[in-house]
Amino acid sequence: MGVYGRTMANVRAVSNAFGVVPVFELDKITPYADVYFIVTADNGIVPAASALKTQHLVLHTSGTTDINVLKRFFKKCGVMYPVQTFSKGVAVDFAKVPLLVESSDEITMQKIMMLASSLSSDVREMSSAQRRILHLSAVFACNFTNHMISVSKMLMTKDNVDFALLEPLINETARKALTNDPVLCQSGPAVRNDTRIMNYHLEMLNQYPNLKKIYSFVSDSIIEFAKTYKDGINPSEPQQ
Repeated sequence: MGVYGRTMANVRAVSNAFGVVPVFELDKITPYADVYFIVTADNGIVPAASALKTQHLVLHTSGTTDINVLKRFFKKCGVMYPVQTFSKGVAVDFAKVPLLVESSDEITMQKIMMLASSLSSDVREMSSAQRRILHLSAVFACNFTNHMISVSKMLMTKDNVDFALLEPLINETARKALTNDPVLCQSGPAVRNDTRIMNYHLEMLNQYPNLKKIYSFVSDSIIEFAKTYKDGINPSEPQQ
């Protein structure tokens, strides 16, 4: 029915794309829609919820924020968290995006499940605690991985080396990690404990002190993971 946002240009863009009413003042949002999605950064969820006056279903889409922040304001509420990375201008097949849902009660859950199933073929009920763990893991798997690739591109571009040369390697790394135990698929100088190569790399990074710290820290983590596996300990299991 409508879309509200803090930036007029963004509101108009969504409004025009989907043929819905643009709203520029939060208190002007109609209280009669069936469902309200709060799609903000985590620190914006409570301010938006406190300003929204409705008796109908309200959902947020955060991986980390607990459902209880909505229960303070609404009888019927829930979470619909899409496990995917989104960037403006990059198309995503939403039907394949896992949706993790949570609800204030069983009747509301039925409504959320029906709505979620109309959007995605992979819908799963998950508690706030489980969703927080998944979101933390996603930061490592997605955000940190993308940052490492960004660093790779920066280093190669600086010395006029074609970044496209890494594409097959990046694709194969992801494929192996998803089809095998990623710890057992680890390669590189750290897992071989090749200190000569690692020291040489560290010298090359002297002009990038922060990247040098990352290289050392991540290499130490790789060595530790390999050692615990060699000792018959799974690093994914908490140790007493």
